Amino acid sequence: MTDAKRPGEGLRLIDVHHHCVLPEYERALVRSGAADPSRPLRKNSDPREAIEAMGGFGIEAAVVNPLSVAGVHHGDDANARYLCETTNEGLARFAQSAPRQLGFFAPLPFPDIDGSLKQLAYSMDTLRADGVILMTNQNGVYLGDPRGDALYAELDRRKCAVFVHPARPKFIDELELKLWAAIVEYPFETTRIAANLIYNEVMKKYPNIRWILAHAGGAAPYLSLRLRLMEEQDPQSPAFSTRVPEGTAPYVGQFYFDTAISGSRAAMAALTRVTSPSHIMFGSDWPYIDRSYVDDQIADMRIMPELGGGIFQSVERDSALALFPRFAG
Repeated sequence: MTDAKRPGEGLRLIDVHHHCVLPEYERALVRSGAADPSRPLRKNSDPREAIEAMGGFGIEAAVVNPLSVAGVHHGDDANARYLCETTNEGLARFAQSAPRQLGFFAPLPFPDIDGSLKQLAYSMDTLRADGVILMTNQNGVYLGDPRGDALYAELDRRKCAVFVHPARPKFIDELELKLWAAIVEYPFETTRIAANLIYNEVMKKYPNIRWILAHAGGAAPYLSLRLRLMEEQDPQSPAFSTRVPEGTAPYVGQFYFDTAISGSRAAMAALTRVTSPSHIMFGSDWPYIDRSYVDDQIADMRIMPELGGGIFQSVERDSALALFPRFAG
């Protein structure tokens, strides 16, 4: 397929799920003694290389993230803080080379709350990050845990965009399955976070955080009716129905979602029923998947009836511009 015939021809996509594998991150993982089970097809560590690849897809701008499922925190706060600071400084240099086309989500060393608050301030105020990225869990502590209230409060005060990316759950090795974890476990991680943020009242208490859930929210849109069981079957006291009398429905649609590895009619049919077009943004997951996989989804999304009536135009760029207006130029 030549570039002239690519499905993204004529588009001005803004990509909110775009990876780069920086040497700063790789060195910090080695320092932490952490293995990386990810399988990037390319590292995308040079901004010129990234922009060239973006052009082939019809991507005009991307808010990149530097993380794999290896995450940032591997049991030692000092190593996690070092990883985030050095990676964020590398990210800032990466994005500054082409500020009209590249932005970045800054990783925080969650569940180290003090370290996360310091890195949040440094990344947003000094490095000028476009938002932050948090993993679904680190060391078994899931995002939405009440121990993170001080961080959620500061993210809320800043009206921060928070990209949530799946991490490798700790129980994977106990499942005795030969399936690669990315096939089903990573989307289920994102589903857990959607439920956890609602159940623990994070969505209710901190309404100004713009949570962006990877991969169309995992299974959350499909399971949105099932989430209402929180309202009826909660053994905790006070029960969810007492704490959140409005129920789950108002909060599912408040999330933002990307389309990475989810650009199918089935996924979009569910997603467009639970949220508005303004909350759906394009995501490629490049370079962790093959080029043809991205091309096929772009081609399908351009013509599928589920994204008709102007919805695709919102997905292409308008929804992202509402969160990242600096790309409007």
